[in-house]
Amino acid sequence: MKTVAISSRLRNGFTVIELIFVIIIIGILASMAISKLAVTRDDAKLSADVSNMAICIRDAAYAYTAQHIDFTETDHSDACDRVVCYTIVYAVNGEDFNVTTNSAAADYCADIDYVGGHLAKSYDFGGQKITR
Repeated sequence: MKTVAISSRLRNGFTVIELIFVIIIIGILASMAISKLAVTRDDAKLSADVSNMAICIRDAAYAYTAQHIDFTETDHSDACDRVVCYTIVYAVNGEDFNVTTNSAAADYCADIDYVGGHLAKSYDFGGQKITR
């Protein structure tokens, strides 16, 4: 009778081996999830950079069209300051506004040519000033 009571009491919990296997499995799943989250974070940063470059180009075009002024190194929109994966050569005296990709600027910029390469070109915002 005593042996039955002892064996049922011992079987009520998990063994150390079972707990170790559960911890190992949780660790493997967590490492997979963390690597996926890092990739997602980099994709979001790259997407934000492409968006900032598009806004910078749009703002430069609007400034030239509305006021006939060129963006410069010191006088440009905030979106231009937030751009990391592009190199901007600002227009001087009506010259072109040049944008090139810079895949070495940050780790997440490696795919900039595929994602935002369409923005890398020379922009000429010629035309007449709008007068009212």
